Amino acid sequence: MSYKITYLGLKDQFSKNKRKIFDAYNKIFAESSFILRNDVANFEKKISQKLGTKYSVGLNSGTDALLMSVLSAGIRKEDEVITVSHTPVMTIAAIRHVGAKPVFVDIQNDYNINPDLIENSITKKTKAIIVVHLHGRSCDMKKILKICNKYKLKLIEDCAQSIGAKFCNKIVGSFGEIGCFSLHPVKTLNVPGDGGFITTNKKKINKLIRLVRDHGLELPKSRDIVKRFGFNSRLDNMHAAVALIGLKQLDEWINQRRKIANFYCKNLGYLKHIKLPPSPDEDKRYYDTYNSFVISANNRDKLREHLNYKGIEALSLITKGIHLQKKLNLGNWHLPKTEELEKKVISLPIYPSLSISKQKYIVKCIKEFYD
Repeated sequence: MSYKITYLGLKDQFSKNKRKIFDAYNKIFAESSFILRNDVANFEKKISQKLGTKYSVGLNSGTDALLMSVLSAGIRKEDEVITVSHTPVMTIAAIRHVGAKPVFVDIQNDYNINPDLIENSITKKTKAIIVVHLHGRSCDMKKILKICNKYKLKLIEDCAQSIGAKFCNKIVGSFGEIGCFSLHPVKTLNVPGDGGFITTNKKKINKLIRLVRDHGLELPKSRDIVKRFGFNSRLDNMHAAVALIGLKQLDEWINQRRKIANFYCKNLGYLKHIKLPPSPDEDKRYYDTYNSFVISANNRDKLREHLNYKGIEALSLITKGIHLQKKLNLGNWHLPKTEELEKKVISLPIYPSLSISKQKYIVKCIKEFYD
């Protein structure tokens, strides 16, 4: 038996929630409540409760969440920000948009920043660290927080791919000054388009980002008072309504992703030619949510072609670190682990509605390739 297996299960997700989504949309249209209305406020309240922070601010995208976090942290021209090259470009773009310099630190086998290499990259110009919790796995926050406290550095968390992930029972987005989240369709909690939000425990940051996301207008007091230049970066009310529907199912979705990850690990772990991400029970300090299931595979391109031929949509994402993007003029960097892993990464389908029969078929096709 063969299958046609998509990388994402968005069609199934929509089918399950179609009635709820249409009911929410009908209400929004009936009330003409499109911009910064109750759905946005309700989502901000509930996501703060979920993630254990005092505040959250709904924004147009995860990209804007990063940009506004850098702005609110006071990072300016000539400041240095430590981060990783193995990340989508948006992380680095936020740093460059304010004129600051990204300083790259190599990653470790779980694709997250290697905390043991951070201190050697700190200079007098270092202002902050942006950690990227990639693929649904937290960075080692104990070591990173210790470094931030020692050198008095701001900590920004890029949680775009890791909503719900935990380190030592503390959830990502609640460690640093600001957590940045995306609601893009490829994320575990998603909306039909762009969307994002930030989390923070600081009243001043919450107030600033609320001001900046809406052109610097002093709302709801007056539309005539502009306190500073800002942006149009409001979370769409219709998207907020969909996010609220998904939020009620988030734990269920994450649990199912963890079950699928466990199945992959148990059935592929013996293969010599691939390295798997940590299994759900491998290290009790981590609670991984598997936004992606990324393996490191020998003969990666041929494996991907084989899986695609078999009807399995497997993707290779982040195959060229930002430090290797020559037109960005970011200088020369020695990041051997980053470059080693990027030659081998391939992402397997993982989403809540992926049936056990399809999981078995994916495993079978991978084994066939290496036998």
